[in-house]
Amino acid sequence: MIDKTKTKEYLDLIIKMKDIEAIEGGLFYSEKGTTRFANSIIHQNMVVEDPWLWIRGVDKKRVCGVSTKDFRKEGIERALGKLKEAIKEVRPDKDFPGLPKRPKGFRLKKTAEPEFIDPEQRGEAVAKMVKVCKKYHLNAFGVLHSTRLALGVANSNGIFNYGTNGINFVSITAMGNGASGYAVDTKSHFNDIDFVNLAEIACEKALLSKNPREIEPGKYTVLLEEPAVGEMLMFLAWLEFGAKRFREKSSILSKRIGKYITGKNITLYDDFRHPEMIGFSFDFEGYPKSAVDLIKNGKAKGVVLDSFYARLLKKKNTGHALPQPSSGGPIPINLIMKNGEEKKEEMLKEIDKGILVTRFWYVRVVDPDKTLITGMTRDGTFFIEKGKIAYPIKNMRFTINIYETLSRVRKISQERKLYGEDIFFLLAPALLIDEFNFASKTEY
Repeated sequence: MIDKTKTKEYLDLIIKMKDIEAIEGGLFYSEKGTTRFANSIIHQNMVVEDPWLWIRGVDKKRVCGVSTKDFRKEGIERALGKLKEAIKEVRPDKDFPGLPKRPKGFRLKKTAEPEFIDPEQRGEAVAKMVKVCKKYHLNAFGVLHSTRLALGVANSNGIFNYGTNGINFVSITAMGNGASGYAVDTKSHFNDIDFVNLAEIACEKALLSKNPREIEPGKYTVLLEEPAVGEMLMFLAWLEFGAKRFREKSSILSKRIGKYITGKNITLYDDFRHPEMIGFSFDFEGYPKSAVDLIKNGKAKGVVLDSFYARLLKKKNTGHALPQPSSGGPIPINLIMKNGEEKKEEMLKEIDKGILVTRFWYVRVVDPDKTLITGMTRDGTFFIEKGKIAYPIKNMRFTINIYETLSRVRKISQERKLYGEDIFFLLAPALLIDEFNFASKTEY
């Protein structure tokens, strides 16, 4: 990894530049170990390092940025030279507030260097999952990522912050005889993942999925498991909880602050400090993150901000800047849904007739201004009768308005799973929802 000392050395070369009024340098380092497997055989096992530097300059309200992967002194100097020339051609941005300043009293908590997971360790984990699948005469498909991240940001206003993260992500699909089952997990520490249990879950779903029946489209009571809920909330975060669409008043939330926007049992917030969450304590401008209430007990509360949109909206910066320039503005990247009081198995018992959904796939936005999305179920979709799984069903295409769907949530599970990779993470529970709209059948 590129450690704090080396990061500061690179960034000092940038912020000591004297020919531009204000300057910012950032280093983002990613080291991703990837093991992919199909038909119970590993077909890819590698480690890829991907470090890059960005530089943003501000001069007479002109803002310009460049990036480089050449970390040598002459490479950084070459990038600075390109910035000096390019910034002369940029039109002034009268709305740009300037680079953020270091807040008084902010002390960054030190982070330990994440553990390195070598290809042999990942291979052994895959072998455990394959062994389980073979026991049930199924094949294993999936991916295992072990990622180490480092982020350093400095500017000429006194900011210098450095932090690290470790991320271990695994997904497994067990397949056989036209049936499939899925399980997924994300943890900071590799040894916290129970690979055998994940494979057992995937296999159980695959075995239950054999010979699916076809049912008619329509509105059903559903139990959405955590991966499906996470997929839905990811789209809501992108469409509704960022400052750009809020300022443009193109989001529904921007028109309903202080009013009910979902059911009263829905609370969504962004907070990197949650013990199950993975994230940096500062954003890509080096500014410290704050916890932000987005929806509280069903009422629209607010959005996340970076320095630019905090100035435009006359609000406090919440520390949610993405790498600049960011055409989409800030978004929440440590999103959490408050959990409920019942276990999933108890929620299942409450369904007289309905559908259990393991996960979604191929989800797309139909109408961003209405939070209308469409997609399909996959890898474990079952019809429920009298509180028990009755039989597997063929996958269905859904079309839903996310806010309307969150207004019909009957129960929220105690259990939550972390969903996501790299820099975007979501802690999602399972949801029991009435009148979930399945628009059409699929072929399988």
